[in-house]
Amino acid sequence: MPKPDNAQKMYKCARCGHMFPVGPDGRATCPKCGHDCSPSKCQVVGASNEDY
Repeated sequence: MPKPDNAQKMYKCARCGHMFPVGPDGRATCPKCGHDCSPSKCQVVGASNEDY
């Protein structure tokens, strides 16, 4: 199934559930709680990049 045009890869933080963009190297720090995310630590999900 093709990915919609308005979807981007986001992490869902394993600690607080906040969703934020995956970094260019595949790692990122949650801006809400400071948890370090990587593909093995946090779930990667497709999320809309449009503001509602």
